[in-house]
Amino acid sequence: MKTVFRVFLVVGLMVVGSNVWAAEGEKQAAVCGCENPLRLTDGLSRFKLKDFELNLHMRLQAWGGWVQDEALLSNGDRIEQPGFRMRRARFGFSGQLFKNLEYELELDLFDKERTGGPLYEAYVKYTPFHFIGSSVGVQKFIFMQSEIMSSGYLPHLDRAVGAYAMSPGNSLGLMLFSEPWKDHLTLSAAVYNGQRRTESFYTGYDGVGVTLGNRFDGMSYAGRLDLVPMEAMGKGMADPGQGDDFRLAMGGGAFWNVGGSMDVMGYSAYVHMKFKGVHLFGEYARDKSSPSDKPSRPENDSAEMERWTMNASLGYVFLKDMLGAAVRFEMLDSNMSVDDEGDEWLVAGTVTYYIIGDFLKAQVEYSHREEMHGQATDNDAVLGGVQIMF
Repeated sequence: MKTVFRVFLVVGLMVVGSNVWAAEGEKQAAVCGCENPLRLTDGLSRFKLKDFELNLHMRLQAWGGWVQDEALLSNGDRIEQPGFRMRRARFGFSGQLFKNLEYELELDLFDKERTGGPLYEAYVKYTPFHFIGSSVGVQKFIFMQSEIMSSGYLPHLDRAVGAYAMSPGNSLGLMLFSEPWKDHLTLSAAVYNGQRRTESFYTGYDGVGVTLGNRFDGMSYAGRLDLVPMEAMGKGMADPGQGDDFRLAMGGGAFWNVGGSMDVMGYSAYVHMKFKGVHLFGEYARDKSSPSDKPSRPENDSAEMERWTMNASLGYVFLKDMLGAAVRFEMLDSNMSVDDEGDEWLVAGTVTYYIIGDFLKAQVEYSHREEMHGQATDNDAVLGGVQIMF
């Protein structure tokens, strides 16, 4: 009990200190419309002393509702049985050690059944000039924009199913980046420890442990371009603030995974628009995998295979900073060489009540999936979710 009391006391003092040390009227750093993972966001609880800065972060996402009796998490469904699910519970901190040197650490506070353990992000970023910078550690894999975007600022309960299926998650590596056109054009290149896919197409890539380094899976290389030609997009996909300026972002990424068992090459492209409470987002991704000559472990995919996915979201905030609705349409093909249940489309409609912006919000979502070939699956769902985030 004494240890728990001390932890709460320290956190409480840091929160109080944030109000004392934070400069009044200080604005948050501008955030690129592409939600560039190299730009750190500020928490509500801030401690600042000269060049040193510490921001606390916390996120809870809880879901509950009904789903048909053939839903499976391994097929990308949100829940398997009617009931409740704690989707995310995270705590971390970020900030600045001194000028141009920033850091972030974030943990999952429960077991996500990943070999990477509870570590979600842990990296430092050095930006001496906007023309060049670098970051090293566990960070975003710069392939699909749907995966790079923070799940805390979505007009839907979660990311697109295809984003989890096609894009590696956070990985350990080194990234170099440049803004030749400051706040408008970002070029990024990165090298990570190699990736390996899970047994199911829908669950994408395995989480990769970090403490023992890269032992089995080769290396993975990625590059990315993000262009925001007009005003900054702001955080997230939707436009709850009903901004008066037309905003546009576009770009894409590519990666080459030279794995111990499979080689994968993929590319993606996206476009994102916002205007007066309306948002439109669309993304396409495709990859091709082939088995290695001397695989380091047995793989389910023993032959060359191509896959693709697309998702598009259209939404409107009816009441500024209060109530919005969005519809997302997806298509997936888990193996382009065969016609089977892996060829499918999905549609989801979501209503979001912004109680305190994205910091405290409630959502209700209905989703339907349709297999275009093979056996149909009964896995429609009606779910509600609540998020608390700072």
